[in-house]
Amino acid sequence: MMANAAIARSPGGAGERTSFVDDLAAANLHPLWDRFRAITPVAPRAVDPPMIWRWQDIAPYAARAARDVPIDHIERRALILVNPAFKGETVTTGNLIGAFTVLEPGDRARPHRHTFAAIRFATQAEGAVTIVNGHRCEMKSGDLVLTPPMCWHGHINEGERCTVWFDAANLPLIRTMDANFFDPGDPDDTDFWRAGSAPAAPAPHYHYAGADTRRALAGAAPGPDRARSVRYVVPATGEPAMHALDLHAVRLDKSVETRRKRSTFNCVCLVVSGAGRSVIGDHTFEWQQHDVFTVPHWTFASHEAIGGDADLFVVSDRVVYEQLGLLREEIQ
Repeated sequence: MMANAAIARSPGGAGERTSFVDDLAAANLHPLWDRFRAITPVAPRAVDPPMIWRWQDIAPYAARAARDVPIDHIERRALILVNPAFKGETVTTGNLIGAFTVLEPGDRARPHRHTFAAIRFATQAEGAVTIVNGHRCEMKSGDLVLTPPMCWHGHINEGERCTVWFDAANLPLIRTMDANFFDPGDPDDTDFWRAGSAPAAPAPHYHYAGADTRRALAGAAPGPDRARSVRYVVPATGEPAMHALDLHAVRLDKSVETRRKRSTFNCVCLVVSGAGRSVIGDHTFEWQQHDVFTVPHWTFASHEAIGGDADLFVVSDRVVYEQLGLLREEIQ
């Protein structure tokens, strides 16, 4: 008690305090009073500005990858969308990556499984098939296929044209947590590919038909932000489709600008159909079909369809923030 009182009575001068901080650092200790404002900011602040990738710019690289990169020599022929704000890290925004995967006719992307959650959304994927834990999931326009953590999955192009789909995953989050495990599969595993040739209907918790999603959007009422939104859920329970990756279909009615909204979670937005404009933070983007743009966390954003209705597919880490009690949203 006397020692504590002595410390309280001896604040010391600036030089003495600096010396004390140096002594603490040498002992692998940090004083909270020296860095309180730095480690407890008053609000989140994304390191990345919003960004857009236009499909017309990506398409030539996708064609080149299909031509020059043999599928037999690689794990996946995917082009990942990278924001340079992350200084070379493979990150699209926050805890998420987005990408486009290309398969030539007859290509088989070998089976594997991993800890991070991933999805496939069919853009130009007619003829492509994803096999998830033995279930055959054919990819038609607007279809969504889930590959939950540690599910064996592989892809085939059974069509006569090159196929392309949009991928997203929470790989940056899993890397930050250093919780990733990866099991490569055998590309010549006949049992795996034989299971995928069965005509059985795809499991509903792996596959969501685009036609069903479009019908759900048509019947959805506008939300508080004026957009129509449908969350992908497990049909039997109503729970989010995945535990660490959240998925929404969004319809923007013609000429109806949504209210400005910001959230503690990050979003990657794929333009499924139509054209429009988004104001995200200090940036304004005009977009069209198959473009991809980001809404970093705690950044105000509003969206408007131009020339007709527009549909977006939105991947976020919302469900993670919900489960941790960190979800917060503001609408203006």
